[in-house]
Amino acid sequence: MLLLHNLNQDHPAVAQFDHGLIDTLRTGTQFDVRISAEYLNVTSFEDVPSYASDTARYLAMKYASWRPDAIFVDRAVTSLYSQYLRETFRGVPCFIAQDRGGEGVVAGADFKTISWTTATSDIEKNLELILRLRPGTKSVLVVLGASEEERRLAKEITKAAARYADRIACVPTSGLSHAALMEQVAAVPAEQAILYIRFALDSDGVSHVPAQVVRDIVGRTAAPVFVVAQHLIGEGVVGGYAASFELFGRRTALWILDALDGREPSGEALAASINAYVFDQRALRRFGIREFVLPAGSTLLFQDNSLWGQYKLYIISGVVLLIAETFLVLGLVANRMRRRRAEAALVALNATLEARVLERTRELHEANEHLHDAKEELEALNRNLDQLSRTDSLTGLANRRHAEETLEEALLRFCRYGAGQGFAVAMVDIDLFKRVNDEYGHEAGDDLLRGIARVMTHGVRECDLVSRWGGEEFLLLLPGTDPAGAGRLLERIRETVGATLFACGAGAKSVTVSATLTIGASGVAPGDTLEDVIRRADAALYRGKEQGRNRVVVG
Repeated sequence: MLLLHNLNQDHPAVAQFDHGLIDTLRTGTQFDVRISAEYLNVTSFEDVPSYASDTARYLAMKYASWRPDAIFVDRAVTSLYSQYLRETFRGVPCFIAQDRGGEGVVAGADFKTISWTTATSDIEKNLELILRLRPGTKSVLVVLGASEEERRLAKEITKAAARYADRIACVPTSGLSHAALMEQVAAVPAEQAILYIRFALDSDGVSHVPAQVVRDIVGRTAAPVFVVAQHLIGEGVVGGYAASFELFGRRTALWILDALDGREPSGEALAASINAYVFDQRALRRFGIREFVLPAGSTLLFQDNSLWGQYKLYIISGVVLLIAETFLVLGLVANRMRRRRAEAALVALNATLEARVLERTRELHEANEHLHDAKEELEALNRNLDQLSRTDSLTGLANRRHAEETLEEALLRFCRYGAGQGFAVAMVDIDLFKRVNDEYGHEAGDDLLRGIARVMTHGVRECDLVSRWGGEEFLLLLPGTDPAGAGRLLERIRETVGATLFACGAGAKSVTVSATLTIGASGVAPGDTLEDVIRRADAALYRGKEQGRNRVVVG
């Protein structure tokens, strides 16, 4: 399978699409799937006449001895493919991402078109959404760049704006430089709104990363910002009727599998929409938008997970109960004082009996204090024992028992709440650790284990878990991290360890030792057991060993 993308793999939309497509192709299929991807940045070189032909000549040479069974072509690459590569790959099924209206469809039996880009209906739903959430909005600044694709989208915006002309004014920004766009964004009043469509190329011919443009806009405007792509949510925008590129990638994979199997697309591959209403709860709160006005079926991201947000009712109930108990205690104290006054009256009647009662009371009080002290000491010992049972005595990290319990809890949350509670697991092994023990002694080996444990602990977040799995192996649990993010974090840890010299041993046996790590990582998937996740991470670790050690392999 050959993928011809416009933007590079660091672009969130492309990364999500590739993840969905590749995951679906490699899951439950009878084909031996091999993926080759090219990221051509066509829109960045529209003004360079020779770029398309030179790129096509390079691709023709590269794939002369490896002919793919199917090709996916991004809409922005369609012109290059049709003009220069069509003959090179004649007979190979080519799946081209087009707009829903079918504009620009390439003729020929080898070409299949799949819906990808923003359509008029998507823009209309976002305009309707803005009016629903902020009824007083009179004007919407529609952010759009100057590339060929963005000029095509301007036509869709014009169609949508015409239908809402009597309710809201749409002001497109096409034809602006980045600096001019920022000035116009800063001038938008707080009671109006901004709808970000796309800004990959400005009027000066400068390419921009869409996610960074969104961050720039949010930082310069007091108005709420809405988007049409889910991967941009989390940059300070409110949300919107937005497309999921991972879902589109999965749908494209099903379409391709049907075609390769000689069937017409069916089932999920023909589903009507990849869009959904998705919002950032933090931005909703910032702009005073109540959740009950959101469309039915809306998804809320970045919900309040603070102690107060999760347990507000319980905290209030606890405070009320504490106040009630305080009054009860005060009543008991008052009652006790009355009782003591009665006891004082009895002293006058029977001094001997009072002395005996006071002595017995003192003895009981001392016994209670001894029992209380013994209970607290026992509880402290139990806490220490529990902590010791979950801690590796050499490194001070969590031990295998603690790691397994924490993994079980994370997997349970994932099974219950879905992708929002996803996580990654990494198995870390110190390369050639036995050589350190053999050459410098076990005391040096212990010091090396402690030093590497400190580096890994400093290299992760507070919510991550670093544990000693056994011997020179460690296990890392990375909540809320996908495999790609885990790979980047683990690569930083591997580089840090490789660049560090560890002081090992003591006295005359003191030496400076360097070390490298081989790391295997895996993300959790629906239907996984704890053994599945650990097995994949372990398999990735062994692949790393087979490939020469000192590397990170994401399974």
